[in-house]
Amino acid sequence: MNEPIIKPIEAIIAETRKEIQPFVFKRLEARTPRKAGEKIARTVTVTSGKGGVGKTSLVANMAICLAQAGQRVIILDADLGLANIDVVFGIRPRYSLMDVINGDMKLDEVMVQGPHGIQIIAGGSGVSELADIENEKAQRLFNQLRFLEDKADFLLIDTGAGISGSVISFCQAADQIVVITTSEPTALADAYGIIKIISNRRPESHVSVLVNRVDNDEEGIQVHARLARVAGEFLNFTVHYLGNLPQDRNMHIAVRQQTPLMLFSPMSPAATGLRRIVSQSFYETPENLPDSGGEGFFTRLAKLFKGGSAQQ
Repeated sequence: MNEPIIKPIEAIIAETRKEIQPFVFKRLEARTPRKAGEKIARTVTVTSGKGGVGKTSLVANMAICLAQAGQRVIILDADLGLANIDVVFGIRPRYSLMDVINGDMKLDEVMVQGPHGIQIIAGGSGVSELADIENEKAQRLFNQLRFLEDKADFLLIDTGAGISGSVISFCQAADQIVVITTSEPTALADAYGIIKIISNRRPESHVSVLVNRVDNDEEGIQVHARLARVAGEFLNFTVHYLGNLPQDRNMHIAVRQQTPLMLFSPMSPAATGLRRIVSQSFYETPENLPDSGGEGFFTRLAKLFKGGSAQQ
């Protein structure tokens, strides 16, 4: 009898779990026993100084990599002006974060399940800045958002592009910040701009750069080296290197098909590179990340808005 043929996607999931498992154990061993009610979700804010660099697509595919490795993942689309994480997944949520802000729905009622158990909260539209929300609505929103911190291993925050007050506040409150850029001069200038503001607002922030759409590894390394050198010299700030992803026509096709690349073409160059980045870089021990002081992400975020730190 012939041996059963393993479906490619199943083999990929098994391989990803095998690659990531040692990092999971390392993280668990390094973590001190948590107190009852203490938040455990790792919050990763993914941002970019410039639009059009592939940020939202990468958030979706990072989430799938983590979920395939057995992690509980929630994506929060924090771009209330041009939210589109739902478009990348090809889903049409009936409700969004705006319904929570307006008090019409509870957070768990607007969450939509994506592939591999990923939970997605669509951003909606109608408010360009969280800082513009009335105090009563803001308090209602943050009380609801705190619900997320005990419901996931990873909370991925997809911000809007640029350096608005809301974007910077989401970055300040995060455990880890990933800045997406390309090698284009305008993208590099805008990436440096957001790194500069983050370094001034919260010098202990852990910022990593992911260089998208490179022709080769050397190009990505050089882009990071340039940003890291300028940040070190003028800001006295460390910029870590998350890695780079190649130009991959499969990514463009996947976006048009409204299917994340990890599902559309899991063996493509960009998908393979992203699995490697996630497995190697998303399980750093707590000592390498800023001390949260025992506070959850949304507690820190609420303080930033209340204290006016989100204002430019």
